[in-house]
Amino acid sequence: MKKLLFVALFASMGLGATTAMADGWPLSVLGNWSVVANQSAGTLSITSQGLGDCQPIKGTIFGNSIVGFYCPHSGRIHFLRNNGATTIQDYTANVSQAGPTLRMGGVFDSDLGAFGEYNFSGTK
Repeated sequence: MKKLLFVALFASMGLGATTAMADGWPLSVLGNWSVVANQSAGTLSITSQGLGDCQPIKGTIFGNSIVGFYCPHSGRIHFLRNNGATTIQDYTANVSQAGPTLRMGGVFDSDLGAFGEYNFSGTK
């Protein structure tokens, strides 16, 4: 009897549990993302994406140009925020897909002034 009660209790504990799961990595990151970088909210706009295992990307973030790459087979994204010919920030993140929502999370490094590593996230 005790064994049956234990099994029933153990089984019922899993019924209400949920797990956060991603559906994998999206093939495309093109479009506008709502982003927050070290408490600054803005838009990451990826306007071009090339071909290959790790695909070149271009666009803008916070009004500055970006160049970088996205790897659709691993979800890895990396780009540089440039002010003219000067790189001012270096972003590294991972992209995932949960249903129709795309998410991006990682860090960026400041290359001018306030050196350090800061949090970065976005949704599309």
